[in-house]
Amino acid sequence: MWRWAAALAGLAVAIPLVGSAVELDESGARATEQAVRLRPEVIDIVSVYNSGSLKTDTELKAIAAAQQAGSDFAIRESASIAMQRIERGGSIVQAAPSLMSIPMGTTVLDGDVIGALMGNEVSAVLSADSIVMSSGTAGLRGAQGGDTITLRSLFGEDVDFTIGAVVDDEVTGGTELLITPEAASRLFLDRKSGVVLWGFESRDAIDQALEDQGLVSTSIRIRRSWDPFDPDFTLGMARTKELLGEFGYRVNSNGSVTQESAWQAANLPSSRVLLNSSIPIRARCHNVIEPALRAALAEAAAAGVGGVFNVFHANTAGGCHVPRFNRLAQSSSIGFLSRHSWGMAIDTNTIGSCQGCAPPDFATLPGGCTAVRIFRKHGFSWGGNFLTPDGMHFEYVGERRDLYPYPSRYCPNIVTGALADTDAAAEAAAATQRATIFDDAGLVAE
Repeated sequence: MWRWAAALAGLAVAIPLVGSAVELDESGARATEQAVRLRPEVIDIVSVYNSGSLKTDTELKAIAAAQQAGSDFAIRESASIAMQRIERGGSIVQAAPSLMSIPMGTTVLDGDVIGALMGNEVSAVLSADSIVMSSGTAGLRGAQGGDTITLRSLFGEDVDFTIGAVVDDEVTGGTELLITPEAASRLFLDRKSGVVLWGFESRDAIDQALEDQGLVSTSIRIRRSWDPFDPDFTLGMARTKELLGEFGYRVNSNGSVTQESAWQAANLPSSRVLLNSSIPIRARCHNVIEPALRAALAEAAAAGVGGVFNVFHANTAGGCHVPRFNRLAQSSSIGFLSRHSWGMAIDTNTIGSCQGCAPPDFATLPGGCTAVRIFRKHGFSWGGNFLTPDGMHFEYVGERRDLYPYPSRYCPNIVTGALADTDAAAEAAAATQRATIFDDAGLVAE
């Protein structure tokens, strides 16, 4: 499959990575010495995608924009892959629960593209039989370079790979696993998810090309590595697992998901609980997020904006925890896992702020944006600014998001006065999207 094109004259000098380089020792593990860079570092990256799998129209427009701006480009694929176990020297490092798998967010790019964006040190360890694991997800399970990882293919067969290296998340863009098309073919993974562009003449040139090709649209997401951090951007799978834990799952023949009972018992209440007496929403949410959710509702009630929440909708449909998996085929162990599987998101106003409703009623009701900003303050992103607006959806991210001066489509933050002078606001203003540009692999909001 054709996945990558470049301005060949510039290929010899176009280049790798973001963040620090890595040097690999003989075992493939990450070393602490800085590697010597042979070519200049790629700083600016643009990712173009639409909701769901990449549409042909979006792909062709992005390629035309790349050609107009003198840019290199590549087609990116992604999915959640079922992991069965990790072994080292014949001993188990981690194994999924019996008859279950562990979800792993996975990004597919050509080896030459990985070399250009992340460094030759990274691409050199990749092959049809070896993969790269991000440092964040490796730390969750004690994995290291040289380990054997067993992944399950689209049709349920176990396939072994070597972990060629563990690489910093800032380099991999936040994806859990990084693989080449040759490795992806062993898993029968073939699902285009976006177009990546780099090496353009200038930021102004690529912006103009994206506009000229009709890509500046509410139905197409453009993420620039230099953009300020979006307060409504959600967490990748590795960070979600770090905050809320990792579970085993099984997708049943009828499409339902069976989730590891031990994880549920340790992380969820046994049933829905009342979160606030003034805004009487009952939900079964992750134990970690419940205090933040209670605090957000209490502040909303105190601010007099509790009436914007449709309690009936929240109590009949919103419930936080609903394990779901969008399969790529009927027999699939490859697909996309809902964030509701972690009990990390609550839905309300399911009609006025429905998925696709623009503007969502939270953006138009008196006090609605105040409620949104209160939830951001208590560690939630809001779905109203998702590519497909999902204004009913408030999702835990574990950090304040009201300090980011990002020009959101609906309910932008108001960062002024004393708030703007805080250290957190200064850090927020300096943050960009480079380290998270691929961390959405394998997850969907719904």
